[in-house]
Amino acid sequence: MSYKVLFVINALVAVVFGLGFLIKPDIALPLLGVTEQYASTVWAARFFGSAMLALGLVLWFAKDADANVQKGMGWALLISTLVGLVVTLAATFASNAVLRQNAWIPVVIYILFGLGYGFMIFLQPRMKE
Repeated sequence: MSYKVLFVINALVAVVFGLGFLIKPDIALPLLGVTEQYASTVWAARFFGSAMLALGLVLWFAKDADANVQKGMGWALLISTLVGLVVTLAATFASNAVLRQNAWIPVVIYILFGLGYGFMIFLQPRMKE
């Protein structure tokens, strides 16, 4: 596995989620069990969608970047993935759970990308020069 492959997969996932929450939050939110359709909820989903779209585009353009840049981005993405996992679990298991159904989807996505970036940073065999 390489950073390029991981960045492309992550970019595609981020763009799909980003466009879903940006363009059709009224469809994307109920998929996670968010039934409240307050204006603030819809706009928060759109802000999330725009951030995910931006992340996807940055990853897409970074897939061919220098190895040092990719490693630095790998660290940033590992940390943000771990933070996202904690936030998602808190939103799922809180007494007033925001994410009710299908919350396992973002949890699995965060775990898989966390494992991918962890592998790339800590376990990937080093190329001999």
